Order: sequence, then C-alpha cells, then structure tokens
Amino acid sequence: MNENPILEQLKCEALYAQRSFSKELLYKTYGKAQMARQLEALTQSEFMEINHMTVHFMNTDREYIRNCNRNYREGRALT
Repeated sequence: MNENPILEQLKCEALYAQRSFSKELLYKTYGKAQMARQLEALTQSEFMEINHMTVHFMNTDREYIRNCNRNYREGRALT
C-alpha cells in the first residue's frame, strides 16, 4: 500500500517530537496536520491519526506527563 507522503512525513515528525518530549514540536506537527487537512491533503482519518500522536499523546502518555511535571518542579522551561 502506497501511503500519503504528507502523512508519512507528519508521522515521522510526531514520533520525533514524542521521543524528545517537546510540547512545541508536538503542537507544530499538529498545526501542520490541521493545515494539510484544510487543504485536503489529509483525509479525516489520517488527520485523526496525527491528532492521536500529538494532542492525545500530550494528554495521556504517563512518561510525557511525568517529564513535564519533573521539569516544572525543577523550574525548567517546558518546550
């Protein structure tokens, strides 16, 4: 199956952002997905896949949340 190259790029960016625990990168990737959806370069289901990898990840991934809380307690900027 030949997947949408835009979807593949956004998946790579989302995975990188997840591994780096970067809120900024996760939001940027989500924003790119929103724009691609508005331009109809992504289907609704493809957009929801990126949404799950970004916004849903930030709200539910225990390790990500633990890392944000640790950074907050230590006074480090959340990026």
